[in-house]
Amino acid sequence: MIKLDKVSKVYNINKPNEFAALKNISFELPDNGMIFITGKSGSGKTTLLNLLGGLDSPTSGELCLDDKKIDLKKRKFADEYRRNYTGFVFQDFNLIEYETVFENVNIAARLLDKNADDVTDALKQVGLDKFAHSLAGNLSGGQKQRVAIARALIKYPKIILADEPVASLDPITAKQVMQDFVRINKEYKISILLNIHHVDLALKYCDRVIGIR
Repeated sequence: MIKLDKVSKVYNINKPNEFAALKNISFELPDNGMIFITGKSGSGKTTLLNLLGGLDSPTSGELCLDDKKIDLKKRKFADEYRRNYTGFVFQDFNLIEYETVFENVNIAARLLDKNADDVTDALKQVGLDKFAHSLAGNLSGGQKQRVAIARALIKYPKIILADEPVASLDPITAKQVMQDFVRINKEYKISILLNIHHVDLALKYCDRVIGIR
């Protein structure tokens, strides 16, 4: 279980342009479920996901995993937390477009001592095993997002964090990607936390909605 206790994130401290992206955020995430973060642009959704994913550290407050504090300001702990507990799916995919689909997932696999069979299994889960040797740059937007999901899934983490994963996709493809998340959640008992603007999708697929103002 991941828990946030009075977490705040302040940028440009003691400067004229100082601002708080998050203020005293507290909640607990279940060990399994589809959880959606909703809110207007600029409300702090991406900042929250970056903190939960270990990509940034809070200015104050605590992040705990199974009742143990995770000090994200210490690189060793932050690296271990990212490697073993979280997978991240970015809005702009963050793929190496001149590499194959297989190699984009294999990059993450090598860091985790996974093998080629593990990469193939992850690609099968998102229906892209037949595209393993295609260049990532030649894929559609929906296919690229599935590669990004497979790259996160290769860890089999406790939680997958997805930052606007369907924002650039057409409605049909967005629905298919959401169904991929639901299936992964159910089959692997991995919590999925999504930052999403599409309230209709959130209400259709969610177990819980967290709104930020």
